[in-house]
Amino acid sequence: MDKALLDKIRKCLALGRSANEHEAAAAIAKARALMDEHGISRSDVDLAEIAEATARASRTVKPPAWEVLLSATVCLALGVSVILDGVGDRVFVGRGPAAEIASYSFAVLYRSLKSARADYIRSALKRCKPGRKRQRADVFCEGWASAVFLKVQALVPELGDDPLVERYLQERYPALVPVGARTASEKGRSTDGDRLQGCMAGEAVDLNAGLKGGAEAPLALS
Repeated sequence: MDKALLDKIRKCLALGRSANEHEAAAAIAKARALMDEHGISRSDVDLAEIAEATARASRTVKPPAWEVLLSATVCLALGVSVILDGVGDRVFVGRGPAAEIASYSFAVLYRSLKSARADYIRSALKRCKPGRKRQRADVFCEGWASAVFLKVQALVPELGDDPLVERYLQERYPALVPVGARTASEKGRSTDGDRLQGCMAGEAVDLNAGLKGGAEAPLALS
């Protein structure tokens, strides 16, 4: 559907709330004429407000739990929803610019955690065998992601599901199914320390939520 046309109709409908009665009536009449001419419903206009933005992720059929926690953190902070696309990347869905901001925020968190993971492997796991190294690094990442999620949860009031986004997902992606997460195995006492170290590293992250007005600025890390 023509985005420019939908934007024009939305602007007319917005003018329909003008205090000037004549201007409001003319704007509503114009909007109705355009909708009738092009076979556009009010639902079409409403759903045109919803946007999608994709962020690169692990691209696995069953993503790691720490990645799910990162996307949940962004959804909590910005009031968006997230789905996996066909290759395993994250697609954020929200009103106006919120989806794009969410995609950027996830990318920042993802990159920061991957860097923290690499540092932890170099400093604490360099003598581990490859399989054990991955296992313990995943536990560290879960601790990091959990701590960041809790920090954001303390900063931002929970917005809940957006009914318009839910309707968009039902109409655009009617065959969506839940996807489980891959939780790290915590065999051995050393993984307790890995999780603790991850939590401490996550708690040390300086989050600038930038959420005044709902979604005016992305999450920032320093």
